Amino acid sequence: MEYKIFSNLEKQKRNWTFLVIVCLVITFSTAFFCMHYVYKTNESVKNRYYVLDNNVKMPTVRIKSHRKAVDILCEGHITLFHDLFFSVEPDLSFIKKNIETKALYMIDDTGLRMYNELQEQKYFSNIVLGRYSIIMEKDSINIDYSSYPYQFEFYGKQRIEKGADISYRNLITKGSIKESGVTPNNLNGLIIENLRVINNKDVKQ
Repeated sequence: MEYKIFSNLEKQKRNWTFLVIVCLVITFSTAFFCMHYVYKTNESVKNRYYVLDNNVKMPTVRIKSHRKAVDILCEGHITLFHDLFFSVEPDLSFIKKNIETKALYMIDDTGLRMYNELQEQKYFSNIVLGRYSIIMEKDSINIDYSSYPYQFEFYGKQRIEKGADISYRNLITKGSIKESGVTPNNLNGLIIENLRVINNKDVKQ
């Protein structure tokens, strides 16, 4: 009888020991996988870059090259500016919102001078009166990284729509781009300088 009691105690002890070992294995395995997941997530975040449009993140592909990251950010900033500034709808409130509250924070005072000149020429008023819709279409961007600030050339077109009529106008600009302080109105931390319109002539059909 005494042997049976000790035998049962020994059996329970082995069961408890086995259960403790299983629990420890599960605990350490879970901890290991959690640490591995956190590490992989951190690496993924470190190698992911964003272009920001009106405080909204637009993620690019994951990259590890710093040069490639700078290229994506600069091209995104330049493209977004041109879209906000040169795409126009026949609505003055739409135009002012895109240019005054967004685009002008992405460029130095050359952008404001260009905007004021267009207003003096009644460019935007004529677009509204004529019910034109102008859509900027990017062709390519060339950026020279051999010197800083980086010089760039933007090549694109403006698609001009009025009813069923469609025409095109060249849009070629030159300028430079450099890093700037990050602000609530410019979360990309980049700014365009000395922008010049080189060609904005009608495309012959």
